[in-house]
Amino acid sequence: MPLIPLKEDEIVLGAPLPWNVTDAEGQIIFEQSRVLDSQPMLTQLFKLGLYRSAPEPAAAEEKLDVAGNGAPGDIQTSTLEQIQLAPGDPVQLQTLHPTHAERYQVRMIGVHAPVSIMVTTPIHQGKLAFIKEGQQFLVRGFVGKDAVAYRTRVLKSNLAPFPYLHLAYPRTVQSMRIRSSARVPLQLVTAVLTDHAQSSAKIVDLSVGGARMISPAVFAQKGDELKLSFRVNPAGMEVYMTVKAKVRAVQEDDAGSGQVTTGVEFTDLGEQERLYLTTVVYQNLLKDTL
Repeated sequence: MPLIPLKEDEIVLGAPLPWNVTDAEGQIIFEQSRVLDSQPMLTQLFKLGLYRSAPEPAAAEEKLDVAGNGAPGDIQTSTLEQIQLAPGDPVQLQTLHPTHAERYQVRMIGVHAPVSIMVTTPIHQGKLAFIKEGQQFLVRGFVGKDAVAYRTRVLKSNLAPFPYLHLAYPRTVQSMRIRSSARVPLQLVTAVLTDHAQSSAKIVDLSVGGARMISPAVFAQKGDELKLSFRVNPAGMEVYMTVKAKVRAVQEDDAGSGQVTTGVEFTDLGEQERLYLTTVVYQNLLKDTL
């Protein structure tokens, strides 16, 4: 059963406990209805970590928000062996908190079935994030065209020979097929090269097959072919891409703002270019804005 970390103000001295209090492994330390009256003892126990069992979710709530976009969609349940997440794959750790959730990008290191999964320790603002043993996470990632998610908790945090975490091996993993046309909102400054001139625009949403851009003036007409150059950051790498595209739509703002929207389809993408774009789209599907 999932565990919820307790805060010190959630246990009132002299009042019966409303739930069982456990350690990080789920072993009961204080049973429900017990009355605690020693603040020094409680303070020491909180330093080690105290937890309570999370309520069982209703059947309709069991499905995880696999893609992180608020819409679970058509979700399948399988095992980690069937999913085949591999060492080096990027995944996201999301803290499970009722009011706010932090997200960390980490990488898979290895699997010791059926005990643990090893991932790199998160980095936050250039420093190692403080991760407590017993802390619970929702893990999200991508395998091929499938978004996957599962709940876990930290079994062990190690610093040697390098910082890494042991996460509890999940009994089940949920997955959802991502449409090839999936689009993500971005803000990418882009150089635009046509047969006649060079200008600039901003990509405001992106898919593996194309993009929507805005610009202060018309730079091409429907059917024109052009080249786009922009920087992306797939899986932590800084990549400068130049891709061929064909204009599919041009629309000027009727409100008189002067803003022009141009839709393009990417053409003649190489395998490496397609891989970079796929990684960027999948990464951004995991962000808060989706």
